[in-house]
Amino acid sequence: MLEAIHSQLGRQDKTFLNVKLKETFNFLGIKKDPLVGKMINLLMKNGKRSKAEKVLNRAFQMLDEKYPGRALHIFYFGVFEARRDIGIRLKPRAKKRRAVNAYSVYLPYSISPVRGLNSGMRALLAASRRRPATRPFWDNLSQEILEASLGRGEVVTQRYSLNKLADSNKRRVHLGSLPISPLISH
Repeated sequence: MLEAIHSQLGRQDKTFLNVKLKETFNFLGIKKDPLVGKMINLLMKNGKRSKAEKVLNRAFQMLDEKYPGRALHIFYFGVFEARRDIGIRLKPRAKKRRAVNAYSVYLPYSISPVRGLNSGMRALLAASRRRPATRPFWDNLSQEILEASLGRGEVVTQRYSLNKLADSNKRRVHLGSLPISPLISH
């Protein structure tokens, strides 16, 4: 079969068919994925898009070495574990003549899903930048994504502590609207 193809293509293209295929997966084809594109945009500094793509590509390659074929899944699990769903706003008490209750109040508020994913990815990048600089940044990023996908790490503990703080301060939330109850029709 191969000999028939070689004879049809001619002598020039024989070298083309003998090219070795790369054994590692090329992650540059997944740039069209919306979360990967957003992560590249967040990694990018001073318009250096190709450098940001290379850093994310190397991080995916490191994940692919440890877990073959699962790098993108680990990335998705890590981002969804790191996403934020509740935010906290600090509201300082008004200054009065007598300081009876002169402490600040934490006001929780809900975050839209897109903004929550964005802040989760920013938290992943910030945590990987806080890791020691003795290792390359893509190594730190891949480790942070892996830990977040397993439900561990600095980013996930921050999320849980933030949710705990919001839960303890939920009585201070005054939305100004009536709670929505299901309508019962007779």
